[in-house]
Amino acid sequence: MERVIILKNTDKNQALTLPVTPSSYPMAAGRAVERLDMAQTGQVALPGLKSLFTGTLEFELPAQTYPFMTAGAAAEPQRYIEQLTGWSRDANVCRYIVTGTGINIPVLLGALDYGEQDGTNDVYCKLPLYEYRFLDEAKVEKVTQNAGRPVETPPQTAGSYTVVKGDSLWAICKRFYGDGSLAYKLATANGIKNPNLIYPGQVLTLPDKGALTGYAATPAPASPGRVQSGGTAKTASGPVETGSAQSAADAMARGAVAAARAAIGLK
Repeated sequence: MERVIILKNTDKNQALTLPVTPSSYPMAAGRAVERLDMAQTGQVALPGLKSLFTGTLEFELPAQTYPFMTAGAAAEPQRYIEQLTGWSRDANVCRYIVTGTGINIPVLLGALDYGEQDGTNDVYCKLPLYEYRFLDEAKVEKVTQNAGRPVETPPQTAGSYTVVKGDSLWAICKRFYGDGSLAYKLATANGIKNPNLIYPGQVLTLPDKGALTGYAATPAPASPGRVQSGGTAKTASGPVETGSAQSAADAMARGAVAAARAAIGLK
């Protein structure tokens, strides 16, 4: 099969077949490679961006008829020169086609370099080709802003948590699960009988959210309890100020002493 090289102007719907097929043709495809120098490591190669072909097509424009010319070619170098320089000047997109191969890519034509060499009036040319990428092929990331309320993404469960002053089960569940109402189930998971009662230094186990939702909820008592060591009792939704456990014990002791004194007639 006789191989021919065709330049087809897609803007003007015109085609030009080189009158003499060159002995070789340029082509390249693939991805660029970036080479970096790294301290203590040396050179490394990393994949770069998709590369665009750039090459120079070298060919002959005969001024007389030769048997090796392609079928239908004209021995008129000036006609080819005018057509190619016009397409280059007008920045027309052309298809670079090599028959019998898979080469059929859009290109822009650079400035045609041409001249005679041997006194035969034949013209020898060098034509730079630059692969063209249509803008609609480029993928553009669209960044949109949500004008509404941002969606809160629950953070990852930490596994365990040590209570600090000012904490409540509701606030802890809101922080770690994104849902404060899980406070009553977290109480069940940790064997807490009163969800309103936690104290500083207490270590809570934080199950996976999926597992936690399977627990039954521990209801809160009608009135908040009291914390130990002079702490502050907490309801599921926030702190409730209470007296210390020591104060309560002192009051009970005083009551017991008073009852004993009354029993033996002492005031």
